[in-house]
Amino acid sequence: MSTPAKNTVLRAILADDTSVKMATALGTPGKTESNNITLKSGQLTTEQIVSRIKELSKLRDEIFQAMRQLNLARDPSTTDQLDYDNELDSAKRELDEARNEYQEVQGKIEKIQRQIDDSKKKIAALTEIAQTGFATNQLESGAEDFRRVLGRLPVKKLEAAQKAVQSQFKDQAILAVGNKKQDTFYVLVAAPKDKSSQALQTLLLYDFTPIEILEYKSPDVKSEIQTEEDRVKVLSKELHELKLQLDDLRKKAGQILNRRLDQVVDALMLLRAILKLGEGTQASRIYAQLEKVLPAETVNNLSRRGIIELESSS
Repeated sequence: MSTPAKNTVLRAILADDTSVKMATALGTPGKTESNNITLKSGQLTTEQIVSRIKELSKLRDEIFQAMRQLNLARDPSTTDQLDYDNELDSAKRELDEARNEYQEVQGKIEKIQRQIDDSKKKIAALTEIAQTGFATNQLESGAEDFRRVLGRLPVKKLEAAQKAVQSQFKDQAILAVGNKKQDTFYVLVAAPKDKSSQALQTLLLYDFTPIEILEYKSPDVKSEIQTEEDRVKVLSKELHELKLQLDDLRKKAGQILNRRLDQVVDALMLLRAILKLGEGTQASRIYAQLEKVLPAETVNNLSRRGIIELESSS
């Protein structure tokens, strides 16, 4: 067993006075508890005790996993003993509810975030289209047998690209020049559908960068940008509210799962202590917050005398 780091909690069930005194002396003053208990299983057979240990171990691991998934801080503390017969199903139900509620809200958050990201990408694309200098009616496909290709060409290669298009397609393709952006010009090529792919390949030889001509429902690009910006505002408000809801769920889940985990760990230790120390043994249940790292020798010594658990709080 590895030695603990700082802010570690020691749980122990020990039967002899020497080990009890040793364990209680390790804890921080005022943050150490020791209670006398009788190790009783309620007349369970060894097989039944082992079966319960397996079930509780599985539940403990599931709670730990859920707390990691929900990014919940672990805060070990003392708690009431778990009533195995009456509370085990309740503990499992609380675990499932916490996971399901969190996953439902998290799913909504991820969906809205994707919608916001899509709108922002569309706004960026529409903003660039608005900067090209081409009117909306110029960008529309118009005749079914014609296709338009929008993009940027380097200033140094514009003239050569124009000559190539004119030479290859003559009056079948038109290359219009729009606004300048840094060292490139926006260009718009209109060509028959059966020639559009060939026209694009020709332009690519001159470092042409295609720009998607987005479809939109508004009368013009600026109106469509405003529509998307309004949508982002509405979605952002909804996202903020969901994040607040998620924080509340995490806080509630943290309290419930921490308490249940403490109960499960204590119940596990009691059953393990019965197997190790014997049914009916008078022992002490110890809870101590440690103020320093325990030497490996101390950990091993206590482990030989009873049941101990070391857990770092987070």
